[in-house]
Amino acid sequence: MLVASLAPPAKPELHHHFKMPRDERLRKHGQGTHTELDHLTVSEPTTVVFEWTIGEDVVETGGELLVCWRWPFDWSDLQTDDPSADGFMSLKFELASRDSSDVVLKPAYNWFSGIEPWHHQIHVKVDQGQLRKGDHIRLTCGDTSQGSAGWRAPTCVDWSVEFLMAIDHLGDSIRHRLVQQPSFSVIAGPPVRLTAIVHSDTVVGEAAEVIVRAEDCWGNATVLNDLPVLSLAPSAEGASASDVEIVPVDAEPVRPSYHFDVTFSQPGSFRLTAKTETFEAVTNPVTVHAEQPALELFWGDIHSGQTEIGCGSGSVAESYAFGRDCAGLQFITHQSNDHYVTLSDWAHIRKVTDEFYEPGSYVPILGCEWSPFTKDGGDRNVLYGYDEAKLRRSDRFFREDVPDPEPDVPRAPEFHDAFRDLDVLVNIHVGGRMTNLDWYEQKIEKLCETHSTHGTVEWFFMDALSRGYKVGLTAGTDGVMGRPGACHPGRRLIRNLRNGLTAVYAKELTRESIWEALHARRTYATTGERIRLLFQVDGADMGSEITTTSSPKISFNIEGTRPIERVDLFRGVEIIESWTVSPPASQEDNSTLLRVLWGGTEHKGTARLQRVDWTGSLSITGGKLELLGPINFQSYDDDATLIGDDRIEWSNKSAGNAAGILIRVFGGNSTELSFESGPTTFSAKLNEVINEDHRVDAGGVGRFAQIGSPPNAAGPTSFHQATTDEEPVTGEYPYWIRVTQIDQSIGWSSPVYVTR
Repeated sequence: MLVASLAPPAKPELHHHFKMPRDERLRKHGQGTHTELDHLTVSEPTTVVFEWTIGEDVVETGGELLVCWRWPFDWSDLQTDDPSADGFMSLKFELASRDSSDVVLKPAYNWFSGIEPWHHQIHVKVDQGQLRKGDHIRLTCGDTSQGSAGWRAPTCVDWSVEFLMAIDHLGDSIRHRLVQQPSFSVIAGPPVRLTAIVHSDTVVGEAAEVIVRAEDCWGNATVLNDLPVLSLAPSAEGASASDVEIVPVDAEPVRPSYHFDVTFSQPGSFRLTAKTETFEAVTNPVTVHAEQPALELFWGDIHSGQTEIGCGSGSVAESYAFGRDCAGLQFITHQSNDHYVTLSDWAHIRKVTDEFYEPGSYVPILGCEWSPFTKDGGDRNVLYGYDEAKLRRSDRFFREDVPDPEPDVPRAPEFHDAFRDLDVLVNIHVGGRMTNLDWYEQKIEKLCETHSTHGTVEWFFMDALSRGYKVGLTAGTDGVMGRPGACHPGRRLIRNLRNGLTAVYAKELTRESIWEALHARRTYATTGERIRLLFQVDGADMGSEITTTSSPKISFNIEGTRPIERVDLFRGVEIIESWTVSPPASQEDNSTLLRVLWGGTEHKGTARLQRVDWTGSLSITGGKLELLGPINFQSYDDDATLIGDDRIEWSNKSAGNAAGILIRVFGGNSTELSFESGPTTFSAKLNEVINEDHRVDAGGVGRFAQIGSPPNAAGPTSFHQATTDEEPVTGEYPYWIRVTQIDQSIGWSSPVYVTR
């Protein structure tokens, strides 16, 4: 049982008092209550009233009353300045049998204020005087009395949302948890889109699973009014509906999704279409083999993130079930930051991980994230090839009745000493505390993440390559909202982008085969799309190490989920060849089709450091504008609007990704376009951007903005190529490719490490 929760670096303490009788807790510390809530719809405006009645222990000047909630729940910001604006807080109090003029209370909201893992907090500080027994304080969040719309609920679904109320009597960071109030649920909104997924490989006559998921505007799985109908999409020559048998699967997963078994009577590459009366979605490609291939393509998430064991939402079982039933994952790990994990938590994770293992269907792998500060080594996902009874942690955020006697390993040298000879794999990454690449252990640190909900971090992988490290590429969720494999950034309070996915080529869907594939670095990463990618050098698979005396022969096959814009071939960190796959879009006689893109990263680091605010506008002189739509907008908060016919305004943030707008311009040679945003401002003539992109370096980490002709939206979704590196270089070089689709989603092959 937890005695206290701690938070670095100053280590304030939250004392839980679970063993103290309820009557004694109420007598000493008083009572905290809030408006009774049954359920709220995501982002629904509401009003919540928090009330404290002070107990026998006096709250001195400098003391505080607190309301806390967990990290995933991105309630809209609160404020005390504008009563007519959203999130207005008002405060009233009544003192027991004395004048209130001697007491001054000041409320404040902090998005990150540090009781682990209840990071979001409201503080009501006793700025003057004392609060004594019987005093009553009432704080209204989302006070609508003067025109405020209220306080907007979180954007993520959860069945059990709680507020934690506490008192710091002396202002010495010793907080006492009050008797817990009832929880409530946050439910999904109405559907706005469909997503359809098919497992990537099957054999003639054997069923492939198709998962259809409806999402609300914030990316939560939600219920459809009418069931989807699945049919063959026109993606393969000679294929017809008679070649496919589609059987709905009668199942009730933990979150809404719709499952089908699809059997093909002939080999080939196929896509399927899911339709309702309102929505339509096309699956990723599925390859149907005439006979069992030596290696199959499987999709998973080895950095799925955290649940209530950690700083996240929902249970471990709910997380595993969501990944399987809604996101269509085939393998997964649960990755709580180790400083949250108690001995009983670890036993529970091990138990649930084994319970969800279904050979041939679903492969959970035991995992935990070693999580010191970056200066001491930084976050590293640890995957276990066996059931590990001992847990070696970086630190502990909880004080327990019976503490774990196993010593902590607080810095990377101790971590490597403790783990290098174990049957583990480590995934280095940019998370809450970026992996410090000054420490590296090749024997176990074989995987490197290029994308998660924190951001797209190709620069981190480039740094690892520049140091001579040999890693296979991964992408994942690193989420806290309980949606592994299908996560969205919400209000961007804590994350920036949608999740990525890791693909592996393995012999079969078992722990042993997935483990072997990860060890061999036979992996690749995407920003979440199920792009099919096969990359080889001299016939050697991704992740291999080979030696040659001749020029390396490089080949790759790509099947995208959207038309492919370009493919870049790298030797180390240098692009040695590129292919433009989709030709430029054809132009009309009386107008010009253009694409405006921006992107990049603010700083190297966690989500908030990476985030770039591109809120801005495009205006035209000597012409007219038409807005055709956004490109790669990641959050429902993103928006683009045409103002009149000469200006487009947008709100958008990037974190290593590219985003933008597609526009039509009516004008002539003298027409000028002006781009204005915080990172950069520039102008360009229309006749200068038609044939060549006008690109501006906007500082930061790869920040840029550009205007130019877009690729053809009907370009090819498949691309196959063979080439040879004829450069007379010697030494060891990693060869790899980056695939960019016209929707700005990306896939990265793991390198083949070639010694010449």
